[in-house]
Amino acid sequence: MTRIAALNRPYAEDIQASFDRIMGPGVPPLVLFTSLASSKRAWSKFTAGALLDGKLLTLRQRELVIDRCCALTGCEYEWGVHVTTFAQAAGLSREEVSATLDRPLREHLWAAEEAALLASVDALHERATLSDEEFARIRTYFDDEQILEILMLAGFYRTVAYLANGLDLPLERGAATFSEYRRMAQA
Repeated sequence: MTRIAALNRPYAEDIQASFDRIMGPGVPPLVLFTSLASSKRAWSKFTAGALLDGKLLTLRQRELVIDRCCALTGCEYEWGVHVTTFAQAAGLSREEVSATLDRPLREHLWAAEEAALLASVDALHERATLSDEEFARIRTYFDDEQILEILMLAGFYRTVAYLANGLDLPLERGAATFSEYRRMAQA
């Protein structure tokens, strides 16, 4: 049960079309989507961001940003959705997925480019800015357009975390959980 009632079937034609575009035809929409779609304004604003098109960041880079943002904000709902749906395709091992939960970040576990990316996400989470040194470090690996994409992606998924956590969304069936991956790291 969410704090704001989610839409129930049948969905309006335009809403169903947007669910089909995002999820694939016939795939049930996520609770996050049906909750947001209860407000046409919120749904249209949410879906206006097109950061997941794969044009500037690789799937692996994108998923590292998303998984780390969700881990830092305690957003098990969205972290679990992304880990379950994208981790394998992004080439993230179970150990790497588990390491997205680490606090503090263990940079030595990551390639230099990925450590810089994840450290940038951490800085943004903690201080909502990058120091000159942190910006220079990320610029070593990413161009201006990619850096803007990273900043926007991190901000967007912080918003997603606010939504999922604030609405107290139940975990999606079969989604990965923090405890599942923390247990694995302790074994």
